[in-house]
Amino acid sequence: MTWPLLLIVWLCWGLSYPFMAWTLEAMDLITARLLANAGAGTLLLLLCLRAPGRRILPHREEWRGVLALSLLIMVVFPFALIAGVMLVGPGQAAILNYTMPLWASLLAVPVLGERLDRRTLMALGLGLAAVLLVLSGTTGSEGPSGLGVALGLAAGATFGAGTVLSKKLRFRSPVLLITAWQLVLGTPAAFVVWLLLYDHTYLHPDAGRGLFGLFYMTVFANALAYAAWFPLVGRLRASVASLSLLVVPCLGVASSALLVQREIGAFDVAALACVLGAIALVIRRPAAPPVAEEMRRQTG
Repeated sequence: MTWPLLLIVWLCWGLSYPFMAWTLEAMDLITARLLANAGAGTLLLLLCLRAPGRRILPHREEWRGVLALSLLIMVVFPFALIAGVMLVGPGQAAILNYTMPLWASLLAVPVLGERLDRRTLMALGLGLAAVLLVLSGTTGSEGPSGLGVALGLAAGATFGAGTVLSKKLRFRSPVLLITAWQLVLGTPAAFVVWLLLYDHTYLHPDAGRGLFGLFYMTVFANALAYAAWFPLVGRLRASVASLSLLVVPCLGVASSALLVQREIGAFDVAALACVLGAIALVIRRPAAPPVAEEMRRQTG
């Protein structure tokens, strides 16, 4: 069952970069995020009502964890990601965002007790090289590329933190229900920001391609992708789960070049190669369970 879930996540998120750029033709990123959160969360809650037991609320002790994950993954991460797409383009944002396994490896040290060895440090060096390459390839007079790089990195770091935290937490409620409420709880934050920046928002209902992009972002990149992603996190180690997403930036770069006609430059190719090399360095076999490892030490 793992491979079908991986395919869903790869395709939904890999194609999300050009469709995100399409969405911005119809509306600003705050409006888009508000509608995507509300729409995807409502869709998943409706699916929960059709599931056996028809439970619609998490257990009382789970709300704090759900709120923390919602803040990281459904508020900070998407806002940083979409802003990064606007400033450096979907292809470059994909490369920066998918340094997330490096951040997950770092955060797993204090949170999950994993060790930070020489290979991981080398991987972090390659990740930094990728950032510098993207920055070199986007610096110019067209916009604040430095801010775009920072936002792309923030998106990757935030998603890495959310992956580690979701592995740390233990929920009794169904994964689909927890996912739905993460999206729903992210909606009020988006609405507050939308009210504060109302004068800077826009809506072009005649932009058919942009409205289709919003539909894709709501149904596929949010509802379907997250419904597949969180079960994967539960089945795999946090580092392995984040590493499995490395197919996504390849799809993101290729689909962006095809659908929004953005050129793939030498800096982009080199940066993507650095990211893939960095991830190859931190691939590990699943660690032995603590009890089994302790018994092995005692008998050795």
